[in-house]
Amino acid sequence: MPTPPSVQQRQNSMGSPELPDDFEIAPGHRLRTWKSLTLSEANGATADWTKGIAILNARIRRRFIEPAQLLIDAENGKGRGTNGFAVLAIDFLLIETIQGFREGLINHNGKSKALFKAFLTNWPAFIACVPQHGNANDLAVNVYEQGRCALHHTGSTDRITVRKSGKVFVFSHDRRITVNRTLLHQQLVNAFDSYLAELKVPANADLRRKFKRKMDHICS
Repeated sequence: MPTPPSVQQRQNSMGSPELPDDFEIAPGHRLRTWKSLTLSEANGATADWTKGIAILNARIRRRFIEPAQLLIDAENGKGRGTNGFAVLAIDFLLIETIQGFREGLINHNGKSKALFKAFLTNWPAFIACVPQHGNANDLAVNVYEQGRCALHHTGSTDRITVRKSGKVFVFSHDRRITVNRTLLHQQLVNAFDSYLAELKVPANADLRRKFKRKMDHICS
């Protein structure tokens, strides 16, 4: 039986159903808004780019940054607390998400480790924690395996200790890691803000193209 015309109109070039124009892609922003934007090098300094970047800002803050901050705030002034791993789980996803936008990847399958390592080894907050004579690449992989993978695959880890104070990361000789979840989150917010600031510069054409590619896929 042929597909009704109304359904055909909602299918993209891959044959998958398209999102409706009133679909909310970020708080206060509908799909129709994104589709109305003209994002190119030729109009790099226009209000369209300002709007497009604002959509990303709202999307990431509501989905990642604000929930993690609520968990942190809920334990302020209390003792040891139990929200640490939940904060790390969100923030480790945020790391991969930011790097995915930086690289314009529309599919992270099989690429999570590379994205995670690329972010950490280019992040001053991480590099500052690498011990003298330490290998940043190896330590980044350790954080990925002990943190991102362990938490997201099994919901636990036996080699990460979560704190509310101290350095962002402390690496021990036995491959154990201590993480200050409060400072980690603060530094990740700073990293995201820095990425947004880069996107606002028209000269960063390649970074902008990758951002647009990623958002176009999300909105398709």
